[in-house]
Amino acid sequence: MRDFLCSSKRLGGIIGLSIVNSHSRNWSKGDRARSVKKYYIDVERYDWVSVTDHFKGVESLFHRNRMRVILDLTQKYGEGSPIIDVGCGTGLILRNLPPLVVGLDINPWAIERARTHAPNADLIIADAENIPFKDSSASTVVCTEVIEHVPSPESALEEIRRLLKPGGNLIGSVPHGTFLWKFRILSSTCPHSEPFHNLYGLKEIKGLLEAFETVYMKRSTLRLNIVFVSKKKENITQISKA
Repeated sequence: MRDFLCSSKRLGGIIGLSIVNSHSRNWSKGDRARSVKKYYIDVERYDWVSVTDHFKGVESLFHRNRMRVILDLTQKYGEGSPIIDVGCGTGLILRNLPPLVVGLDINPWAIERARTHAPNADLIIADAENIPFKDSSASTVVCTEVIEHVPSPESALEEIRRLLKPGGNLIGSVPHGTFLWKFRILSSTCPHSEPFHNLYGLKEIKGLLEAFETVYMKRSTLRLNIVFVSKKKENITQISKA
């Protein structure tokens, strides 16, 4: 599986992040990105697998439904191996994917948990905006409930498009802009210190995915999420990072 890794693992973007004063009103875009990533690297300790497998509130039902939907779509639209799970967390989706699968996450703690939950997967600490894989490495990329946490979703999606082989599919989801997310603070497991969580409408996510061909896009149960399958287009210039 390691043969599709770049010879120089481009992980510089997730190392040595400085702490940013949370009270500053004049952050630059770069400062904000570093602060957000600092949280997801060093602070977040949320085990999606544990919350899903052991009922801990309504969020357990939400994660179970998300897992079921994404796995169904992967079975239907997956274009073979290898599959890369970008932002795999502790392995909620990853553990159920077919052989020849790689999970990556920016959080070392999450990756260690994923080693237990998904022992057959290859696991790598990496930033979704700076992925250390060669061009056209993956037949399918899974990226669920990740884009809303990324400071530059456009960069992450461009990296994913770069990874996909011709005709490869991105299977993912993002939270939909519904009032129900206002009750997220009532969750018994939600990390309330989380600094960054975007909500999207259909028009917005279609705009972010304009470099892909839409295969499937639908609001999920209770309209909490937008679930999508997007195929890589071949008529748009792509910058190689191999």
